[in-house]
Amino acid sequence: MITSKNKDVALVLASGGPRGFAYIGAIEELEARGYNITSVAGCSIGSLVGGIYAAGGLDDFKKWLFKLNNYKLLGLLDISLSKSYLVKGEKVINAIKSIVPDVNIEDLRIPYRAVATDLYTGEQVIFKEGKLFEAIRSSISIPSMFRPVRLGYHTMVDGGILNTVPMDIAVRNGHDILVTFDVNQIDSEKISSSLVAYHNAKNQYSDSKIFVKEILEQLPSQKDKSLLEVAKWVGDETHKLILKDKNAHNKSKEIDRKAEEANMPFMEDDNYYSILSRSFSLMLSTVARLQLQLYKPDILVKMNFDSYGNITDYTKGAEISDKGRELMARALDEYEKAQ
Repeated sequence: MITSKNKDVALVLASGGPRGFAYIGAIEELEARGYNITSVAGCSIGSLVGGIYAAGGLDDFKKWLFKLNNYKLLGLLDISLSKSYLVKGEKVINAIKSIVPDVNIEDLRIPYRAVATDLYTGEQVIFKEGKLFEAIRSSISIPSMFRPVRLGYHTMVDGGILNTVPMDIAVRNGHDILVTFDVNQIDSEKISSSLVAYHNAKNQYSDSKIFVKEILEQLPSQKDKSLLEVAKWVGDETHKLILKDKNAHNKSKEIDRKAEEANMPFMEDDNYYSILSRSFSLMLSTVARLQLQLYKPDILVKMNFDSYGNITDYTKGAEISDKGRELMARALDEYEKAQ
């Protein structure tokens, strides 16, 4: 039986790009089940959603986010000509500030912490006071993607580099439970087996091309045969090729379908953003895994980082939020049954 005493929650929200919209549904699920979020600590997208929640603006932000489409998303990208970063990052922050007014962290209704990384000292910078959106903008500064933030002597980039799941900076009240949501889980074995199958299927196309070449090379050896015999031989060999190519094509399509359903990453769609994003996500996953070995939250909610990660996934806020609600509900069910 869960008592009111242990329904206070210190909530920790990890880095994770668009996957972090899962935190919206997760927060709503916590509140719907009577949990009282007494503090929130976040990194990158976690600092954004957590900060907006602490400021009391989650409902308004959600309404704005769920209407975001590819056209509106493009309008939020203030592309830079700098060699150091792709996006200035001011348009999106200003758009959100028009929905959720900027406030001082120390004036928020619950304790809030955000973390960024000092690019030069290699130290983490913890935001406990000051302007909320300065903290958020600093924490979300993905290297090479967003312009770093300079505050005082600090030059700050994404906090996930050092502290992907900032459980150590959460404000505790002595009787709360630590609830952590990590959206950077990776199933290496599943991805590996899927990639091997994909590679083998694609190789069969190469085998088919080689087979065509072999048929052409063998044609001179048929010169002493009648035209009818040569035609029959070519027909038989071509039929074998068609069957082989059809089987390879069907197998490849089936693998593509299963991979898409399981959100398996394939290099066919690689581009600048996907390579940068995935490389950064792999780092986040490694840091998160190590942190979760050091700190044991009372409730750990997990999402696979291959679930969402493309730039267009920022327009899937409602879908991702629903997924977060589902995952939080499942984690709470397990926790409550164990009490």
